[in-house]
Amino acid sequence: MNEPTAYTELNPFTAIWTRPRETVRYVIEEKPTSFIVILLILTGFTGGLSGASSEEQIFPAVAVIFGSLLLGPLAVTAGIGIVSGIYILLGKLFGGVGTYSEMFRAVVTSSIPQIWLLPMWLIWLLTSPSTFYTEIEPSVAEPDTGLGMVIGLVLLAVTVVIGIWTFVIQCKGVGEAQRFSAWKGFFVIVIPSVLFTVVIITFLAMFLFAAF
Repeated sequence: MNEPTAYTELNPFTAIWTRPRETVRYVIEEKPTSFIVILLILTGFTGGLSGASSEEQIFPAVAVIFGSLLLGPLAVTAGIGIVSGIYILLGKLFGGVGTYSEMFRAVVTSSIPQIWLLPMWLIWLLTSPSTFYTEIEPSVAEPDTGLGMVIGLVLLAVTVVIGIWTFVIQCKGVGEAQRFSAWKGFFVIVIPSVLFTVVIITFLAMFLFAAF
């Protein structure tokens, strides 16, 4: 654990990229609940816009922005609340000693890289809705100048890179919250995902078998 004086110049929004374990510990021990709430709002806002891009256009851009800002944080809070409980319980099998509050803060902090995508999602939505949505009504479609396509391709590439690094950060964050290695954090994250996938595939197979 770092001495408190080492935290004075630590900015979680930038330090998370290169010093994830130290950043997570800093947020767990030093940051107030209001900071966690801000992270939840920003992460949920980003996730809401990301989800809207994979749907057809139903509402105008302003409504999508406000909807993402209101509903996104609620969904993210519920999701992080559930996975934090799973990570704590599974982490005990690996010798983890963290608390639920520490794990919740660690998972939220590990999502900071996703927040950096927020400006790009907003720019893409506002400048080129014709390329932002998966489907768009012909009556409301606007000609694309090419800017939207460029933004979309750049955002796709950046999202992949940030997504991979976010996963690495999450492994380290879970490990820090439970006070064990990042490799154990990796298995704590992967095992529930694998089990969930197996359950879904099993149910789909049973459904198809029953249907035919």
